[in-house]
Amino acid sequence: MKKSEMRQELINLGGGAHALAIQILENPQDAADVVQDAFAKVLSRPRAYDQDRGPFKPWFLRVVRNRSIDLLRSRRPVETVDGLATLAVAPDQAMEIAQRDEELQRALSELSSGQRQIILLRDYLDLSYAQIADVLGIAPGTVMSRLHRARLALKEILESYNDPT
Repeated sequence: MKKSEMRQELINLGGGAHALAIQILENPQDAADVVQDAFAKVLSRPRAYDQDRGPFKPWFLRVVRNRSIDLLRSRRPVETVDGLATLAVAPDQAMEIAQRDEELQRALSELSSGQRQIILLRDYLDLSYAQIADVLGIAPGTVMSRLHRARLALKEILESYNDPT
C-alpha cells in the first residue's frame, strides 16, 4: 500500500478509531491521544502493515486497541463514559435522538469493556466477524458467541429502563 493511500485510509478510519478508543478508555481526550499516536506510528513505519495478512482496517483498529490497552495498563481507568459523536439531524428529532443516545450510552456503560468493544466493532464500525476476530485476537466462533451475549446483555439493560416496576 502506498503511503498516500495509507494516509487516505487513516483519514477514513479516524472517527471509527476514535470511537473505539473512547469505548476502551472512557475518555475522549485520552482516545484522541491514542489515535493520534497510532496515526504517527503507522505513518512512520508504513511497512509494518502487510497486505498479505489481511485488510488495513482491522489491522489499524487492532493497533488503536492495543495502544488503548497499553494506556489503561499505565493508568487507572476513568469513571465516566462519553458518547459517540452524534450525526446531524432535523431539529425536531434532535431531542428524541439525544434521549435515545443517552439511554444507549448509559446501557453501554453498564456492559463490560469487552462487551462494549465487540458491539462497537460490529454494529458501529461494521467489521465482519473475521475482522473482529483479527482485531481482538480471538477465534471467529468466539466473536459470534461474545457478540450474542453482549447484545443480550444490552437488550436486558435497555428493557430494565422501560420496565415500570
